[in-house]
Amino acid sequence: MRESAHDLKPAEVAQGQRSADPPPDAVATAMAQALCRLARIDPVLSAAKPAGRVFATLILMSCVWALSALVLPVEINALTWAVMALALCLSLFRLWACCLPPPSSPLAPHDMPASSEPIWTILVALYHEVDSVASLLNAFDKLDWPKDKLDLVFACEADDAETRAALELWRHRARFRIVVIPKGGPRTKPKALQTALPFCQGRYLTVYDAEDIPTPGQIREAWQAFRCGPATLAVVQAPLVIWNEQESWISRQFALDYAIWFRLILPALVRLSRLLPLGGTSNHFDIQYLREAGGWDPYNVTEDADLGIRLARRGLTAALIQSPTFEEGAPTLTGWVRQRGRWIQGHIQTLSLHLRAPWLLARQVGSAGLLAFFLGLTAGPLNAAILCVSGLLAFGQAIAGAWDHVLIWASLMGISQAIVGIMAVLRDGRPTLWIACLAFPLYQACQVPALFRAFWRIYLSPSIWDKTKHGAEARPRKPAACGNQHAVSEPQTWIGQQL
Repeated sequence: MRESAHDLKPAEVAQGQRSADPPPDAVATAMAQALCRLARIDPVLSAAKPAGRVFATLILMSCVWALSALVLPVEINALTWAVMALALCLSLFRLWACCLPPPSSPLAPHDMPASSEPIWTILVALYHEVDSVASLLNAFDKLDWPKDKLDLVFACEADDAETRAALELWRHRARFRIVVIPKGGPRTKPKALQTALPFCQGRYLTVYDAEDIPTPGQIREAWQAFRCGPATLAVVQAPLVIWNEQESWISRQFALDYAIWFRLILPALVRLSRLLPLGGTSNHFDIQYLREAGGWDPYNVTEDADLGIRLARRGLTAALIQSPTFEEGAPTLTGWVRQRGRWIQGHIQTLSLHLRAPWLLARQVGSAGLLAFFLGLTAGPLNAAILCVSGLLAFGQAIAGAWDHVLIWASLMGISQAIVGIMAVLRDGRPTLWIACLAFPLYQACQVPALFRAFWRIYLSPSIWDKTKHGAEARPRKPAACGNQHAVSEPQTWIGQQL
């Protein structure tokens, strides 16, 4: 069974060599360069110039048009059939993903000479994550990788003294460096990552989030993927698994959503083309390709998906591995809406950015890549916009008396969602998610407030980062639990069984 975050204490571990943190002047210079690097390489693809307002306006106009048709004699047949057909096409794509065989098992180990592992950087952006430091360092201690070949880098904000102090307590726990990000520019995760990138010393680089618990063999499997993959392999994505699915209704639905995305959608996209909209964590990069592509966009709030597309536009490929990372899902609806709103906002931004020059995009990624581009961005969080508009139009059709059309469409959508949910649960392997399949349509409806929150951000504050809270901070204050009660901020026991 996996040890809890508090099984290892700083005083109980051997003293490790302390690495020097980058000096403030060097970090300030790196941040200044980070804010404009992508804009210099390719200003069209930089979100420094706000993107997404045109697409947000089109979605809002479609909603208003659908609502006005309920009380006014407005012709909406063309819009109705177009949106409903789009929703059905996305459902067919998901059904096709269900028909594909599961991804191959982890790569078999090859004979490797001793001490052949390269230096591997693990980069983590932390902000107000005091409660996550211990579990994160314990997780890194379990990694199947030589400790002297791990380059741990934490990017912390200058005004977050608490998290830096928590890290300092573990200086003897592991060798790591802290990059203190000064004030200036948007306060976003990609800005922190981009600022810390020049100080990363590894041949490969992995991005993790504060609440992540990667399986011990994940980095080794990623290395095997790079060694056995094509020379153009730039990034490897590991699947994410929500460990607190039994904590609340929304966390259970979120776990099913992740299972659909990482067990069905992403494997289907990889089969379709080299283009893969990355998740925000457990990305393993060839650091040379990462730097050549310009790194992360500090102004894009889904920098992961954007970076995956930019790598594909350069002719580079992406791959999937099977060793998962366990992640904490938002335990409350309000926290989930904040996070999902940021994802929808970022996908609208990314869609707009890469369609600023659509013919160039088509030429760079090809027809299969262009299809993967639209499917990858619309089958995920942005699917909320399609479902919202199509639901309003279906309601209007029902009021107009076209019940037969609405029933056929709703039946097809419901059946396809049921099949997709069942296949995702079977591949995920957790019986606790079966009940989530029944409530998945309601979960989809919960994305509507997140959609309108995304609109608000796109129009008024396009580069504001709605940080996801973790641990005790993400939960309402309750009376202290009994001594024998398992803390909700720690991974469930079954994680240890998975490892």
